[in-house]
Amino acid sequence: MSGAGSQDERADEPRWRYGDQILWTYTNPAHPGLYDQRPVTVIADDENHLAVWLESGTRMLHHVLADGSGIRTADGPARFGAPRAQGLKRWQGPGIVAVFRPGAAYSVWFFENPDSARRDSFYVNLEDPFTRFDRGILTSDHVLDIVVDSDGTYRLKDEDELEFAREAGMFSDEKVARIRAAADAAIDDIRAWAFPFDSDYPGFQPDPDWPMPDLPAEATWDFDVS
Repeated sequence: MSGAGSQDERADEPRWRYGDQILWTYTNPAHPGLYDQRPVTVIADDENHLAVWLESGTRMLHHVLADGSGIRTADGPARFGAPRAQGLKRWQGPGIVAVFRPGAAYSVWFFENPDSARRDSFYVNLEDPFTRFDRGILTSDHVLDIVVDSDGTYRLKDEDELEFAREAGMFSDEKVARIRAAADAAIDDIRAWAFPFDSDYPGFQPDPDWPMPDLPAEATWDFDVS
């Protein structure tokens, strides 16, 4: 998936407003026609970043195995190569803030830290730079992630799954190398405590009047595990 355009091109893109509802969508070239789609509310949208709020309990589309069981019940490369179907579930746990930067090969998710009552537990999701469509954003997940604590310590997550994805033919050796290079770039940003880690989003509170977004009326699924 192509990245965002130049700085000038991005400045001319239409923007969503605070409180708009959009769709945060992941596609997977290995499983065309299936989606991981999350209805969210826009917090901010400018030339530097897009921030959205995912409310606890939101109905969302996700991948399941062809028999309706969870993806992680499959072993090894089958976790990525086995036939899949469309599932429906609800987002579990507290709501999160997710921040996307144009051209960046990762997003940052702000999870609530029970020890601090702040969203200062970070999840760095390696993915394609996001692109826009009329109802939201599109990207594609790269499996490898980075977990970051409030003190800046970090660790890679799902390195074994990245290898399973390569063995299943989902990623080439070259693609895996690019994903790891993107992880190194993200780690550089973590060490520098660059945006959005240094932002005010850990203290964000959603507008209590915001209605919970829902999936499009035309959304369909094979299994409901909500």
